[in-house]
Amino acid sequence: MVQSLYQRDGDWYVPSILTTGPWRADAMHGGAPSALIGALVTGAMGENEQVARVQIDLERPVPLEPLVGLVRRRQVSRRVAHLEMELSTTAGRAVSARALLTRWESISIDSDEWSPPQPPDHLVSMDWNHLYSSDSGPIFVRDAVEHRLIRGGYGVPVSSAAWLRLKVPVIDGTEPCGLSQLLGVADFGSPLSQTTSIGAGLALINIDVNATLFRRPTGPWFLLDATGQVGEGGLGLAVTDVSDLEGRIGVITQSQVVQRYDGSR
Repeated sequence: MVQSLYQRDGDWYVPSILTTGPWRADAMHGGAPSALIGALVTGAMGENEQVARVQIDLERPVPLEPLVGLVRRRQVSRRVAHLEMELSTTAGRAVSARALLTRWESISIDSDEWSPPQPPDHLVSMDWNHLYSSDSGPIFVRDAVEHRLIRGGYGVPVSSAAWLRLKVPVIDGTEPCGLSQLLGVADFGSPLSQTTSIGAGLALINIDVNATLFRRPTGPWFLLDATGQVGEGGLGLAVTDVSDLEGRIGVITQSQVVQRYDGSR
């Protein structure tokens, strides 16, 4: 039984079959390396720092091969630092990312009491059998992430919202941080946002993930409330309000491109 997305082997992160994407059997879903980026960011932060923004560029399909992470830190000022990160296979870089860190300042603010539209424990888990056959083996979408829909859904051309959580740790033997749990499911803002029908045999694929936050995320559950627009040139934009069980935490934006897709892996 696979218990995590990655196993640590020295400097390398060895992906499990749970990282597999729905598009092709030899490549990961974008959520898996994004979750790993979250773990790298958290590992490079000081105790008195917080994340203001993470930008992840999925430069090419990430193969189902071991990844090595590179983190470079640049101190901008006493209060601000930048992290630049890469995930690479033996063939070269597959993912690049940047994070903006700020110094934690303890302040007192007045905020309205927040209650979710429908908490996840009042909803049932989504059944994926109508979209993905279990004969194809484990995939990240269905087997590593739990989805509880509030409205709309995947493949439905309406504005959609859902609670999501990672069902397994990101790195074996390591307690997942809130940021890696968030980035692991942030990718789903793109399919939830697709309110425009773009024609048979076509799909909108996001090529980046950008999370801008105003407080620390607390996992494992995150509410993604997504909307999207598509231009005539085949460029889409997904904008997702994101919350955890304590309230709103920020926004996720993603650029999308049109790709031909017949529904098979």
